[in-house]
Amino acid sequence: TPWSAGQTLGLGFAIAILLPLVNMVVALLMAGFASMADSDFNQQLFLRGLQHDGRYLTLAIIATNVATIWLLLQFVRLRGAVDWQTYLAVRLPPHSAWAVTAVAMMLYLSASHLFGQVYQRPLFPEFLITVYQSADPLLLFWIAVGIIAPLAEELFFRGFLFVGLRNSRCGASGAIITTALLWSVTHVQYELYEKIEIFLLGVILGWLRHRFNSVLVPLAGHMGMNLMVLILLGSQFG
Repeated sequence: TPWSAGQTLGLGFAIAILLPLVNMVVALLMAGFASMADSDFNQQLFLRGLQHDGRYLTLAIIATNVATIWLLLQFVRLRGAVDWQTYLAVRLPPHSAWAVTAVAMMLYLSASHLFGQVYQRPLFPEFLITVYQSADPLLLFWIAVGIIAPLAEELFFRGFLFVGLRNSRCGASGAIITTALLWSVTHVQYELYEKIEIFLLGVILGWLRHRFNSVLVPLAGHMGMNLMVLILLGSQFG
């Protein structure tokens, strides 16, 4: 028996509160090292530019997502019902899952590209281009965005939150919609159009999670999408 829906959302909210503190620690550490290396260092100017600083965001992504994974494992252990692999559905799906995931991601990308052209949306948000060009080392940024962030987000949204919501009155459909909505809301750096795209992708990932009863399936789709974006960014701005 997993945590109830209320308990699950409460524990998720606790993680959401703690993560900004992790970001703050990363920012203060970077500011401290920068001030030691530069006597003319302006801390206020430095902090104002962090949202578009690829170096900071790389470290912040790694720190917050590692903290998220650690906290999730502690919450599962505290529940004491089953091991974390069972609780978070870390299990191999049938072979057909990978083909279904690939088709679903291709259909999503095609629809996203089509609607982007209809509504004359840029391929990438401006802030994302700035972050990519300022990321150093670039390989670490790729690891953070392409591997670490999807891993933590899927374990949290399609793993921990999904289980608690699905086993409540929300059911599978409610769990799919709610986790997709919460996932899109956390992407505060994007505009409404991008948030809607993220929500729709979250619905697809949630359906894959439910269909194959494995968090590894949406994880593969999520990693594939992020790596595709990184490849396109690298081809144009690398």
